[in-house]
Amino acid sequence: MYTNPHLEQDLFKGTSKYYSQYRFPYIKEMIDDILKIVKAGQNDILLDLACGPGRLAIPLSKYFKEVYAIDWEKEMIDEGERLSNELCIENIKWMTGKAEEQTINPNFFKLITIGDAFHRMDQLKILQDSYKILKQGGYLTLLYSGTIDNGNTEWQKELKKVITPWKKINMQSNDNIKQPWDLFLKETGYINVIFKEFEEIITVNLETIIGYLYSMSVYTKNIIGDRYELFENKIKEKLMEIEPKNKFEFNFKCGYYIGEKE
Repeated sequence: MYTNPHLEQDLFKGTSKYYSQYRFPYIKEMIDDILKIVKAGQNDILLDLACGPGRLAIPLSKYFKEVYAIDWEKEMIDEGERLSNELCIENIKWMTGKAEEQTINPNFFKLITIGDAFHRMDQLKILQDSYKILKQGGYLTLLYSGTIDNGNTEWQKELKKVITPWKKINMQSNDNIKQPWDLFLKETGYINVIFKEFEEIITVNLETIIGYLYSMSVYTKNIIGDRYELFENKIKEKLMEIEPKNKFEFNFKCGYYIGEKE
């Protein structure tokens, strides 16, 4: 069933710095796999919807003539511009706007990417509109990655117990793996639909764990408020009981669904 959750605009207010510093990059093997399918040429253009601070737009920019990066949160766009300027990347157009409200000429893009955001969108509209603005033989890719608070290690289970009472309620789930997005792509006209998943072991410390949590819409500092020191101390106390060396290993999982415009 397609979703259209009607979420507020400032969902990620105050998270952009944490997002760019503490979110893990998508697994390189997965990105390489997508690029092999897309076979972008030197004149092809990429659209990254709900781009955040450029987690996809920045690493993919070197494979495309131009990148359009759009996000509803201005602070995410500002952070993306800052990062791309630091890296001397000049072919990204950073734009503030809602993904569902873009007016772009048909048959324009070789690839449209949506990373960790499709569950928050008007899915049917995005699928249909994306089909119109893709070139023939272009691709729509829906990517997801697992979050640090969901996992099977002992420390992740204990972390979840500690932070769940602080969580903002009534939020759209990011349990993307259970969504029939491959069927959605086929139903809206996409062909050669593929789903793949990738995994790698990552080791993090307490700073990264807490920074990652602050990058999430359900644990922003706006939500935690002036109790953030208590929030952090509870996490540190519990996790250091489990891993006194402050090294926390877990299985980071990413995946993508891709469909081609016939």
